[in-house]
Amino acid sequence: MAHPFFPAIERPAPTSVDMLRITGVLVLRWMTPPCCLFCHDQPEYHHGLCQTCWHTLPFGLSSCCSHCGRALAQAGICGQCQQDPPDFDDIAAPLLYGAPVDRMLCALKYRQQLSFARTAAGVIVDNVLERRQKRPDLLCAVPMTPRALRRRGLNQSAFIVRLVGRKLGIPVRVSLLKKVRDTDRQSTLNARKRHKNLIQAFYCKHRLDGQHIALVDDILTTGATANEVSKIVKAAGAARVDIWVCARTHPQYNFPNK
Repeated sequence: MAHPFFPAIERPAPTSVDMLRITGVLVLRWMTPPCCLFCHDQPEYHHGLCQTCWHTLPFGLSSCCSHCGRALAQAGICGQCQQDPPDFDDIAAPLLYGAPVDRMLCALKYRQQLSFARTAAGVIVDNVLERRQKRPDLLCAVPMTPRALRRRGLNQSAFIVRLVGRKLGIPVRVSLLKKVRDTDRQSTLNARKRHKNLIQAFYCKHRLDGQHIALVDDILTTGATANEVSKIVKAAGAARVDIWVCARTHPQYNFPNK
């Protein structure tokens, strides 16, 4: 959602060091063009994908609720969010979670194919620039417990948020949030149990009085995690919390706030 009275997000002006790096990358790509991360056949067109694979991505609807992403006849706020709004203020979710996005995010999350973090970050950056969203003060990632991190080997949200922050010139604090206890796997629970599963699972290490925070993750499903973390961040004093994700599941969400 554009904010005419506030500075919108813009790409930072490149420095002389950036120009040298960009020139070097362009020369290298001219000499040895990178291949598509999906098909490994055609040259890269945008954010690691060839033109054919890029156009197969299931981009979401342009007319949807700015709070929860529910499909609407025209952009605005849906009736459910007007009656019972989530704790976050806005969602940027450019893709729908379906083929081939599911393959990409699972490869990143479970098989440590980190190249796909660049694609995920790229579509997020394109989306927030296109929507001219208000520039946040800080970016942070959805945390994992140390045990879960050791088991998986990486926090995909941390990789994505660092790339987003670098592209947009926005400060990133990966360690701002902490997950203080292990929870059941969200994918095995229904919407209501997901909400209960996350109660008192997160902690914010620092005060955020009056700040605008954007929480970055790979996927939004029921929104229970995003809602619970947003609640914690606002309890720490944040004035606004936006959710930036690569993809969302079917846009008919249910945010069980109560």
